[in-house]
Amino acid sequence: MYDMSDEVEVLVELLRDVLGHEKQHYESKGQISFDCPVCSDEKGLDGGDGKGNLEINYSKHVYKCWSCGEFLGTQGPLGKFFDKHATKAQKKIYNLIKPEELKKQDEKRPKLRLPEGFTTFEDSNARFIPHIEAMNYLKSRGITDDLIKKYKIGYTVSGEFAYRIIVPSFNKEGTLNYFVARAWVPKKIKYKNPSVPKDEIIFNEGLIDWSKDVYLVEGAFDGFFLDNSIVMLGKKMSKLLFETLYNNAKGNVIICTDGDAWRDGLKLYHELNGGVLYNKVKIIKLPMDKDICDLRGQIDEYYHEIL
Repeated sequence: MYDMSDEVEVLVELLRDVLGHEKQHYESKGQISFDCPVCSDEKGLDGGDGKGNLEINYSKHVYKCWSCGEFLGTQGPLGKFFDKHATKAQKKIYNLIKPEELKKQDEKRPKLRLPEGFTTFEDSNARFIPHIEAMNYLKSRGITDDLIKKYKIGYTVSGEFAYRIIVPSFNKEGTLNYFVARAWVPKKIKYKNPSVPKDEIIFNEGLIDWSKDVYLVEGAFDGFFLDNSIVMLGKKMSKLLFETLYNNAKGNVIICTDGDAWRDGLKLYHELNGGVLYNKVKIIKLPMDKDICDLRGQIDEYYHEIL
């Protein structure tokens, strides 16, 4: 049983119950380190790997693994850790001692949902006129039935995102974290995205194999044509994506921005090509008026050597 009068002591004991004995403990900093359960699972080790790379700041209620980048390579809220690694009883205890300000933040944070009227193409009536129109648009962009199924692409004809093709994004736990909405009918604004900070997510992280070469691309449609691509949702990389890439990439990192974004791609190259990624970063230089979709992913002839 826990003495609930000392919440800090309860939290430390609770962490020990979940993770075993700590490797280091800096009480003055409110910081404690354990073997990371994700690293241990990846290595097939039941008793931990002995490195103590999982760092938890219990005074701030955040955590991070310095090896595998658990919580996307940045500090994550401790509540997320308990959601993933603790029992129901342990989660209940943590929620009792969780600071009120964090509870209020959780209540304010809206849950992302797919747009009103969303349906995947697989579940839609193939004779429905909007289905046919949206499908014709995808086919004109070279997007196959297999890609439509793999990425769970759909559309909607109602609400804020009416007459837009929807490309959903899921985190590595399979939870919706973003979506891209692209109009297939003439609209002043072609793309319309949800009110979720895109620098706080990694697009379709669950589909990324970090052990292989990865491609950095601008948009969701670009990502369809290059296997194992990472969609940046723009020309620049978020801090979160940079840290995650740096901590997890085992193969080459290949930058492939649109032809008109060569300078942005070159800047990314110089930002990434250092430390553990030195000499593992490659870059593609597409023709000025082309993007990956235009070339249907046929980019081998455009590799560019930086001297």
